[in-house]
Amino acid sequence: MGRSFLVTLLLVCLFSSCAVNQTKYQRRYNEVWREMIQSQAWKESLKQNNEVADTGLYASTEDEVLLDSETNSYKKNLAFEQTYQTLVSRAYFKIITEAEKLDARITAEYKQIQNHPENFSKKEREEMERKFKAHRAMLSGLRSWNVFSEDRSGDLDYFKKENRGAIQKMMDDNQGSDQMINFLIYKLADLYHVEEASGN
Repeated sequence: MGRSFLVTLLLVCLFSSCAVNQTKYQRRYNEVWREMIQSQAWKESLKQNNEVADTGLYASTEDEVLLDSETNSYKKNLAFEQTYQTLVSRAYFKIITEAEKLDARITAEYKQIQNHPENFSKKEREEMERKFKAHRAMLSGLRSWNVFSEDRSGDLDYFKKENRGAIQKMMDDNQGSDQMINFLIYKLADLYHVEEASGN
């Protein structure tokens, strides 16, 4: 019985010491709260809350603050950027795929001419060599973009900046995605053919 009495006494002391600390805390909190609600700043803030006009601001954890009127524009730009990125990626992969398919045929033709030059005229040999070198330069250039690598070249970013306006106009004119992709493919191929022409 003495042992249970001692345990009970110990528990009562423990709980009462927590209650005393909690009471001191509660008293101090209540004092600070009373001072705060009786302050002039509190009273003015209540008046201001009644006079608040709708500013059209949205809460956000972002650094940018958007007004209500800017939200639709922001969403439209975000949708365009996502669509544009998709179109550029599709055009890029489509031209790479086509260029790799074409590479086997052009290489075979080039080797045929190299192995049997007597069967072809000088003009045909020069034309095939030019075609082979231009194709290889384009394919090599496109591969060097390393689209998914952190060490990618800046060519893709440059290309996207250069063609953003034209694609935006095509979207505004409700042209189909296939038309926009074909336009981007043309521009990608043109980029390397123009570089090749200026290099000669």
